[in-house]
This record gives sequence, structure tokens and C-alpha cells, in this order.
Amino acid sequence: MEMNVKGREEFSMQDHPQIRAFREAALSLRAERYWHYGSTDERVEFLRALGDVLTEVSYHLDANAVLSPELLEVCQDMAVPAVRKLSLPPSAGAVLMSYLDRRIERLIAAQGDSGNTGAEGGRSA
Repeated sequence: MEMNVKGREEFSMQDHPQIRAFREAALSLRAERYWHYGSTDERVEFLRALGDVLTEVSYHLDANAVLSPELLEVCQDMAVPAVRKLSLPPSAGAVLMSYLDRRIERLIAAQGDSGNTGAEGGRSA
């Protein structure tokens, strides 16, 4: 913290809670980047946890207009029907979460299918 000319405490940019939180999260995630999933269930759980992080990142992508409206529109047009039909302007959150949700659904479906065919469902997809 620093003191401004009026004697009030100010946070440096490095101390802002959001900046610190994102930097700490990046360090933690980087340390475990090469972790391998032991099963499809583990991968699904990981992707669900990733969804929590992706929700927050998407909010900031949208709030800071990081992705162009044209790119988001193209991505939304290629997304699942529920997202394509949204009456709201395209957003990073809607687009990215729809793709993540679709991946989770496919992993779960493939795991269920493998149980019916005798195939192993472990690390596929």
C-alpha cells in the first residue's frame, strides 16, 4: 500500500484483489498443467471445475471487450442451438460455456456408450 498526497492509503495496481487472484490462480494452474486424468469421471470433474474458472474469465473478457463482436457472433452461430437462439448479444460466457458443456456431455455419453459395448471408457475423447 502507498499513501497518496492527501494522506489516504492507496493500493498499488499489483495489490488489487482481482489482479492478485488471477496471478495466484495462474501460478497454481501452471504448476499442475501436465496432470493426467485417471479416468473419464476425473476428466469430467476437472472440466466442471474449469467451468467455474471459465465463468469468471469470461466475465472479464466481456467486460473488457477482449473478443470482437464479430468473432463472438461467428462462435455463437456454430454453438449449440440453445446458444444460437439467444436473443441477447453474443458473449464470451455464453459461447465458451456452451462448448465446455457440450464437451462434458459428450464425455459422459461416450462413457455410457462404452459400458454397453464392452469398450473401455477411460481416456477416450
